[in-house]
Amino acid sequence: MTEAKRNGRPTLAGIWQTYRLKITGTLSLLTAERMLGVAVPFVLGLAINDLIAGSMRGIWLLVGLEVAALLIGTLRRLYDTRVYAGIYTDIADRTAQRLDIDVSRRAARLGLARELVDFFEWELPELFAALIGILGAFAMLIYMLPLIGGMSIVVGLVVFTIFVISRGRMFNLNKLLNNELERQVTMLESKRDFSRRRHLSRLARWRIHLSDLEATNFAIAELFLSALIIGAVVVTVRAGLTVGEVFAVMTYLIGLAQNLIILPWTYQQSIRAGEIGGRIAAN
Repeated sequence: MTEAKRNGRPTLAGIWQTYRLKITGTLSLLTAERMLGVAVPFVLGLAINDLIAGSMRGIWLLVGLEVAALLIGTLRRLYDTRVYAGIYTDIADRTAQRLDIDVSRRAARLGLARELVDFFEWELPELFAALIGILGAFAMLIYMLPLIGGMSIVVGLVVFTIFVISRGRMFNLNKLLNNELERQVTMLESKRDFSRRRHLSRLARWRIHLSDLEATNFAIAELFLSALIIGAVVVTVRAGLTVGEVFAVMTYLIGLAQNLIILPWTYQQSIRAGEIGGRIAAN
C-alpha cells in the first residue's frame, strides 16, 4: 500500500485525491456511454424519417450507435467492480485498525465505509449520468426547438434551487441518523427493552423525516416537469416538425424529466456520503 493510501482520509475529497486516476477512468467510460445515449433519440428520429422516405440509412446509423454503447457499457461495468472492490478493501482495513474507538463504533463505521464506497460506485455514476443527460437534453432541445430548450432550462434551474435550499436539512437529518447507527451495537446488546425500542424508534424517525423531505422535493419537481411536458406538446405540434423530429423532442423531454427526478435521491446520497466521510475521518 502506498503512503498516500495509508494516510489518505476517507472523506469524499480524500478518496477522490487518493484514487482520482481510477475514478476518472470509470467516469470517462461513463461519459462516453452517456454521450452515445444522448445521441440516440436524435438518430432514432432520423431513422423514422428515413424509413418513411424509403431509406435504411438511419437504421444502420442507429445500429452502430447501439453496438458502440453496448461495448463501452460492458467494459465500464467490468472495470468499475474491480476498482471499487479495491478501494473498499483499503478503507475498511484502515477503519478496522482504529484502536482509539470502541469495537461497536468500528463495526458501525465498517458499514458506513461500505456506504461511502457505494456512493462512488453507484450514486456518483447515477448523478454524473443524470447531469450528462440533462445537459445533453438542453443542448439538443435548443438545437431542435429553441423555445422548448429555453423552457426546459428554466424548469431545470427551479428544480436545482429546490435541492440547494433543502441541503442543510438533509445534512442534519443524515447526521442524526448516523449518530444513532453508531450506537446500534451497544443498544442491541443492552438488556433493557426500553433502550432498544428507543434506539429503533429513533432510527425509524430519522429515516421517515429523510423520506418525507425527499418526497416533498420530488412532488415539487414533478409539478414543474409535468407543466413543461404538457406545454411542450402544444408548442411542438404547432411548430410543424416532421414525425421523427416530434418523436425526438418528446423523447428528450421525457428523458430530461426522468433525469431531473433522479436528482433528489442522488443529491441526498451525496450529502449523506459527505457526512459519513467526515465521521469516519474524524479523530
